[in-house]
Amino acid sequence: MTEKILLHACCAPCTTATLEKILADNPDSDVSVFYYNPNISPAEEEEKRWSELIRYIDTRYGNTVKVLRGKYDYDFWNSMIEPVSLSGEGGFRCRICYYLRLLESFKKAAELGCDAVSTTLAISPYKNFEWLNEIGKLLSEKFGIKWFLERWDYKRSIELSKEYGLYRQKYCGCDYSKKK
Repeated sequence: MTEKILLHACCAPCTTATLEKILADNPDSDVSVFYYNPNISPAEEEEKRWSELIRYIDTRYGNTVKVLRGKYDYDFWNSMIEPVSLSGEGGFRCRICYYLRLLESFKKAAELGCDAVSTTLAISPYKNFEWLNEIGKLLSEKFGIKWFLERWDYKRSIELSKEYGLYRQKYCGCDYSKKK
């Protein structure tokens, strides 16, 4: 039986090496990429990252990898983050942001009947791998969907980004990270 995997994606550069590795390790799987990032501001930046992800997937994988887009709602995201907004970059605010994005990813995976979920967020040396993994494990138990995570190859993502001429943003996505 073919395993259905949902990969949460934050942007094209982080998706490159992550998706490459997942497909290499799971050649018979049906992998879908789920772009869900209500944290990105302004809306034009979110759209730019979405368009770049689509361009990359289409160029490299054609129609062999399905790409889905979650609802963009910065106001909702900000209302959830605002009470902890002063926690600083890499602080509790980021942990809540990880949770919100992974929760939505697991909901989408359940809706699609997926067997497993992962995220591209772990490729960044600036993200807290332990928090991502802890949140993923908790949601895995809640939804009954397998969670897997690796410290994806950041150097490979840079190589692939250059090879495909991808836009590499200078900040995580939210107004708070942009100010830093």
